[in-house]
Amino acid sequence: MATNWTTPYRAARRERNPAKLLELCEQARRGINDRMLALATQGADTLERRELEEALRRLIAHESKTSPPPIKSAVPE
Repeated sequence: MATNWTTPYRAARRERNPAKLLELCEQARRGINDRMLALATQGADTLERRELEEALRRLIAHESKTSPPPIKSAVPE
């Protein structure tokens, strides 16, 4: 079910550059959330809702794998 969330979602999933990834993931998340809200007000299509939930899970997993590790402080805690 192609809607306006799929284009930014696919772009974010293909992105490997951490500098660009954050903005693309945010755009994809907004599109997914907007579609979920639309489904909630229209009467939920269960198949599409599951597709959206899975896309969100994959997006989060991709973002966490691609993001650089946090910078460790040189000063001991």
